[in-house]
Amino acid sequence: MISAETMKWRLQQGKLTDFALVLWDGVGRVVSAGDRLVLQVRGERADYTWERVRDTWCRLQDNHALTVDELGGRHDAVGLVSLFAALGEDDVEVDAVAGALRLPHAAGRPVRPDPGALQPDEWARARRRADAS
Repeated sequence: MISAETMKWRLQQGKLTDFALVLWDGVGRVVSAGDRLVLQVRGERADYTWERVRDTWCRLQDNHALTVDELGGRHDAVGLVSLFAALGEDDVEVDAVAGALRLPHAAGRPVRPDPGALQPDEWARARRRADAS
């Protein structure tokens, strides 16, 4: 699995510009990968610090899973999860319908052992449907 630093380097070198969105229809775009990471997700701008990108990448590795809903369910969450899916290559299993990433070959036990925590509640599902329209 690539490191957060390798991910940052690839983005700064322009190795990835467009990527398919997870959970939503459409394509995301890397607008800038300088001091901050800026993505465009279905016409909305999403700004991230590299620290947030690294911490979220580490969260995926620690928990062996990551969902759009656990990151807030909005366009910035869709952008980050989709970017990880694109950069994760063969190491990340993508469930596009649920908006989830899983690491099928992760070693050890996840930090968050509750698999029920990955299931979005009814309000999150309703909000996600409204956001996708």
